[in-house]
Amino acid sequence: MLNVIDLSVVFPARAEKLVDLAEDLSLSRNQIRMFDRFFGFETFHCDHAEPLDWLLARASEEVMARNHHHRPALSHAVHCHTLLSTHVFGQAPSLDQTPASATGPACLQAFAAAGVEVFGATMNHCATGLSMLGLLDHLLDPGALGLILIGEKAFHPAIRVIENTTIMGEAAAAVLVGHVPGPFEVVETFVRHAPQFWKNTGLRGENYLDGFDSAYLQLASSTLSDALAQFGRRPEDLRWIMPHNVNAPSWYQVAEDAGFQKAQLRLSTIGCYGHCFGVDPFLNLWRGAQDGVLVPGDEVLLFSIGLGATASCALLRVTDVPLPQLFQTSGVS
Repeated sequence: MLNVIDLSVVFPARAEKLVDLAEDLSLSRNQIRMFDRFFGFETFHCDHAEPLDWLLARASEEVMARNHHHRPALSHAVHCHTLLSTHVFGQAPSLDQTPASATGPACLQAFAAAGVEVFGATMNHCATGLSMLGLLDHLLDPGALGLILIGEKAFHPAIRVIENTTIMGEAAAAVLVGHVPGPFEVVETFVRHAPQFWKNTGLRGENYLDGFDSAYLQLASSTLSDALAQFGRRPEDLRWIMPHNVNAPSWYQVAEDAGFQKAQLRLSTIGCYGHCFGVDPFLNLWRGAQDGVLVPGDEVLLFSIGLGATASCALLRVTDVPLPQLFQTSGVS
């Protein structure tokens, strides 16, 4: 059985309030009011001066420093991202300010140089990092470990805002997994695709999300229900749902449709971080550990939907293996 051995989530130090983004994101007063009062957004971490590789390196270095004894067993490292291109064209993206190589971000290059197999994954978009749990469960040899890196930059207004739905923040996560004991067992995973929304060329004005708003709730709730049926669980069997941070009202509706109680939703990070692409479910798991709400024996469901569209979830069981020392860090440099 695959286990999550350690987890780190980091953010840019720079924080900005929703009301200060109106001009940059071309948001009207009514839109600001909607995102604030109705959707629950307040602040976001975002710093255009901090390269993506710095974020990813900080997250991976935190995890590997706490688990240096596991480093010889690390066989795979993968960067999961939503955007097909994670850097602005012409920008020097790597840590030493030299162009990134075919092995991807600079932190992946360092792992590759040490003999670790590295690759990138994106086709499940914001659900890619969660889907990777199922892949690594099959890919890793007994005793081998894998490192999942998730994160990207909200470097353009067209990327930061999904109209009338959500606003993106910036974060990076590093998730160390393997078939050795850890604080979270990955009991099972479930993935569903809704391919009618795949086409997104990036052209301004392209209506690739036509109909997605009405299909989204049904996709989310039916995925949750069918996943529970596959897992042999009922809604009341789960202690927490740890979802992506699209917005709070949509999750209240999804929970109701799928038979969950509002009290089972962990949505406390929406207001202070926004929707951080594929990091969200792991961000909510990380915050749950910080808040002390995870008790051995609890089962929690991580869930995310990526445009395209892919819904992915993973059932985790909290074990009695202690969380690694320094697990509960601020995440902000």
